[in-house]
Amino acid sequence: MSICKKIVTGISLTLLAGTLNFSLPEFAQADPPPHAPAHGYRNKQKVQYKYMYYPQSQVYYSPTRNGYYYPSNGSYIFNAKLPSNIQLGKSVSIDLDGPDPVIYHPTVIQQYPVIVQ
Repeated sequence: MSICKKIVTGISLTLLAGTLNFSLPEFAQADPPPHAPAHGYRNKQKVQYKYMYYPQSQVYYSPTRNGYYYPSNGSYIFNAKLPSNIQLGKSVSIDLDGPDPVIYHPTVIQQYPVIVQ
């Protein structure tokens, strides 16, 4: 191959590469695996703790712990069974930002006031 032919071929390939639009494929965003440290996406996701709340008696039932948080002598107690003197009444399903519903109780009673019957 002659030198002129090599130069023309090199120039042609350079021009051809310049006119084509090369782009890398875009990859889909995937959730990180459960064992990965939560630094980004998953770290920003709030964990919600679900409870059944009984406004009449101000009792919280935790399905994950399978027990009740109920008031007793000015504080809350957690137990698998309720004392016989507590009547639950109607319930509402609530999601809280933490595992201890007592912390959120002042906010909860504003939204679900005690129903006197």
